[in-house]
Amino acid sequence: MTLLSSKPTDASRVGAWAPLGNRRFSVLWGVWVAANLSMWMCDVAAAWLMTTLTDSKTLVALVQTATALPAFLLALPGGALADQIDRRRWFLFTLIWTGCTAAGLATATIAGALNTSVLLALAFAGGVGAALRWPAFSALLPEVVARGQLSQAMALHGLAVHGGRVGGPLVAGALLALWGGSSVFVVGAVVSLVSAMVILRWDYAPLSRKRRTMSMAQSIRSGARYAWRSQRLRASNVRICALFTAISAMMALLPLLARTYGQTGPQTYTALLACVGAGAMAGVILLPRLRARFGSQAIVTWGSLFLGIVIAGIALAPHAGWAAPVLFASGTVWLAIGNTLNVTAQLALPDRLRARGMAVFFMAAMGGGAGGAAVFGALADHVGVRGALLAVAIMTIGLWCAMRRRWPVVLAEAEAEAGGGRA
Repeated sequence: MTLLSSKPTDASRVGAWAPLGNRRFSVLWGVWVAANLSMWMCDVAAAWLMTTLTDSKTLVALVQTATALPAFLLALPGGALADQIDRRRWFLFTLIWTGCTAAGLATATIAGALNTSVLLALAFAGGVGAALRWPAFSALLPEVVARGQLSQAMALHGLAVHGGRVGGPLVAGALLALWGGSSVFVVGAVVSLVSAMVILRWDYAPLSRKRRTMSMAQSIRSGARYAWRSQRLRASNVRICALFTAISAMMALLPLLARTYGQTGPQTYTALLACVGAGAMAGVILLPRLRARFGSQAIVTWGSLFLGIVIAGIALAPHAGWAAPVLFASGTVWLAIGNTLNVTAQLALPDRLRARGMAVFFMAAMGGGAGGAAVFGALADHVGVRGALLAVAIMTIGLWCAMRRRWPVVLAEAEAEAGGGRA
């Protein structure tokens, strides 16, 4: 039930950890933390193992593309299903799927059957699970938290994602050094399957939604049509696509950058990747203050310019000690921009279309991510890793100039104030 408050809700005054006082949300969030930890462990191990199987920079970057491309292809059908069936059961299915793909990677590694083709295929399969899981989780959030806490719930969602980006690489690096890649995939499979058991027993009370008899194709068309016609959602989609094009290119080139520092082991790569996640976690804590002081529009607009400058700094860093704090800053600005766009998209959607609308948003992000990793990975084979990173920085700054007026973002704060709370 939605209530219109007599007083505007100032989302910036909601405490960073307030949503965790809701037990249903805290359980869901805990599972989301574990799921992202498992995903990042497996992604890091796959990316590093690819550098041991081939010297091709393009193939190394294609690991990032393989994990992102399924989201572009499957997120909208997954969102349509999440709008039609029990969202918890769909979320449960995706956890089981990712557990099985991690087990497949472990089996192939132990059996000595892992080559570049098998690795890319199984990375793609793991990306399928993530693609189907994200819209279901995004649609579940507004069902278990109050509208006035949605912004911070989404920030905690970002904390889970980027916390996995810190913990996943560190755990993966330790396991790779001690027992090899198979151990990472075994642990990842166990974490995913245990998370599925928790969701199976989760105390979930779904909102009553009018059942619709429309076909899957009709459901997909209606979601895509709404996403196109809504100026607010369209602007968020364009900007998140640009953001993930830059970020995914940077992440895809990171294992190669670590090797330019003369490191043959995974420790430097995993430490640098963890710096990105640590910066994002700091961004979760700082975001309420940043939003209150500068507003969402300034965070998205000027944050994009700052991100381009930061990526240029990563390209020019002479060694890992210089790259680490710059990567930390990239994580902070990534979280601030991404969370702001995510909340803006969430608040632009009615519940009946939320999973499909967020699936389109996710498609825009992962479409940019898949393309960015592939294009700039191929470019690195011609101009080197640092040259490709400088090209990413130039592109990011250029897009900032182009989108500054063409794709304005409606302030999430104004929408939250108009919406009131949810009982």
